[in-house]
Amino acid sequence: MRRALRIFKYSVLALYLFIPLLGCTFNPSKTTQKICQNCKQIILNSKGDYPLIAYTRVNEVEPDGLIHIYLEGDGRPWVKGIWPAKNPNSREMTALRLMAQDKYPAIYLNRPCYGYQKLPPSCSPDLWTSARYSATVVTALNSALTELAHQFPNQRWILIGHSGGGTLAMLLTQTRDDVAAILTVAANLDHKAWTETHGYLPLHESLNPIEQELLPANVLRWHLAGDRDKQVSPEITKRAADMDPQARFILKAGFDHQCCWENQWSEIIAMMRNQLTGTK
Repeated sequence: MRRALRIFKYSVLALYLFIPLLGCTFNPSKTTQKICQNCKQIILNSKGDYPLIAYTRVNEVEPDGLIHIYLEGDGRPWVKGIWPAKNPNSREMTALRLMAQDKYPAIYLNRPCYGYQKLPPSCSPDLWTSARYSATVVTALNSALTELAHQFPNQRWILIGHSGGGTLAMLLTQTRDDVAAILTVAANLDHKAWTETHGYLPLHESLNPIEQELLPANVLRWHLAGDRDKQVSPEITKRAADMDPQARFILKAGFDHQCCWENQWSEIIAMMRNQLTGTK
């Protein structure tokens, strides 16, 4: 009995030591380039505490002056829901896969500490756990957008975020006047309700979109959700959207958190741009 107990203890210890190493085997840069072969990698906010990796696919700007900015979801903040992940990168890269279906000029913008195989020294687990939507993260993304605005003058952004990327899209727009539209997909627009629903640790260090001021009426915002989404309940997204008279909530039958947005993405983008530009 004692021998079996010792073996169990050593097995648990070995598993605990092994789990953090799992993040080291994934190469986000290689995967990104495989999904978006015509994307060019650039580093933004390089002089700040949190340099951000972005991938641009802007060969030429559109006459309407719109560039799509894609923001990825939260990836894997935790290991087994117990330990903060050593590296939080998304394996699914849903936002990037959506961008691959988008024919318009687009940029894939990673948040702080994402997109790296080996994290910068400034990265700490709070930036992808309790502070994943914090002022620190929003400020770093804001600086990156301002830098992009200098590279692409006289352009406006359509911020497109999947899951937690949609959360950040809403928070980013609070302080900018160059955002023409927001398109969120399966987004966590009320993280307090989300953590309470799932019994997760509260995100005390994060800003909550539902608690912010309403965005200006001239910013078009669509919030998409899937009726089969078990990760971010469509009811949570709808309740948040219903508090904004200018927001449009769209429920997609048969869709969940990842599936099947790619299949209809070209049509969704076309419809939103048609509304935004007044074309048919």
